[in-house]
Amino acid sequence: MLQVATHTRTTVARVLTPPEDRVQIDGCLATALGEAQGRYASNPRLLPLFARISEFVLWGGKRLRPRLCLASFRILADAGDATPWPVWVGASSLEIFHAFMLVHDDLIDGSSVRRDRAALHEAIRLDGEEPDGPGARKRASDLGLIAGDLLFALGMRTLSHSGLDEHVLARAQRIVADMLFETGLGEALDVLYDDCPLAQLAEEQIVEAYLRKTARYSVSGPLVLGASIAGAPPAVCEALGRFGDLLGFGYQVQNDLDAIEADPEHGEHSDLDSGKRTFLLLKAYRRLSEAGRRAMDEALAAPVGVERRRRLLALIRASEAVDECRARLKSLRRQAVQALGAAPLRPDQRRAYIALSDLFSRPGRPEARGGDPEAAETLAIPLVTYTCGEADGFVAED
Repeated sequence: MLQVATHTRTTVARVLTPPEDRVQIDGCLATALGEAQGRYASNPRLLPLFARISEFVLWGGKRLRPRLCLASFRILADAGDATPWPVWVGASSLEIFHAFMLVHDDLIDGSSVRRDRAALHEAIRLDGEEPDGPGARKRASDLGLIAGDLLFALGMRTLSHSGLDEHVLARAQRIVADMLFETGLGEALDVLYDDCPLAQLAEEQIVEAYLRKTARYSVSGPLVLGASIAGAPPAVCEALGRFGDLLGFGYQVQNDLDAIEADPEHGEHSDLDSGKRTFLLLKAYRRLSEAGRRAMDEALAAPVGVERRRRLLALIRASEAVDECRARLKSLRRQAVQALGAAPLRPDQRRAYIALSDLFSRPGRPEARGGDPEAAETLAIPLVTYTCGEADGFVAED
């Protein structure tokens, strides 16, 4: 078992998610992509498309999902310092599923940029002989949709060919299938709520969409998958699912907060321009006066542009909803720790999972800092510091 009692939280987080994991994960991804191309995509007409798919998977990103899966496995498995190769491959499949989600998400949002580069469908369009010709955008969107489908299939193929024990693999496939189904439902809710008047939306509806669309496949799913591969009992997996849901929901709320920090005159602002019904926007609407709500409704109905963004941002900030969301993050952090406290884990294992909060400790997404994918190895939900108290407990240091 991984022993962590003598390490600081920062040291433990580095032990559980070392920088060299990125190299190994990328190696697994390159192998999976290369094998699929050699077996299925050797047709010259398909090679440019598959090259774009491969580039999209391998460029940028923090490899959050496979790293959380690996960390969870290491905390619970009696594997010493070695992580078996099948675990590497199974964890890496999560990055392929993530790429599948991003491709389709960019199509839904109409985003032309991803990780400071052209989104996959946009890159496909620009590769064409007449990128601005008749039908070029539809053709590129169609191929982008197909590319996402191919990535879904490649993720399933990679997991299925990972070499995990037959019974372990069957559990892993069920977890991933449930996780992706939930994510699809969350994406559907996200779209269905886009044209819903804010006055008719309930907080619980946004929470459900965030949990399904983001938390399940970004945090709780990878943690539970790693634990399941390590042979953890159902009670541990259930507690980790709750722990991950809380962190994942907070991660999405923090993303809402990050989005309003960007310069409204530059870059893409898909949430503001589409009027996406975010948790932050709903909180702002509810805190405004009746006149303020009318002003927000009018702003959302106005033509997309810099002036509309400025109006929405001014209303959000005037509502003090940002402070309310930050307070909600503190509550989520405490609830997450409580979920771990109820789990049948050893004290050192609990400390190790708490130490993973360092992965969420540095504010700001790389995309918001100029698009450098290596600008931060951490994520955008700063947890309060927790130190070990007597016995198993954790004491919050606000």
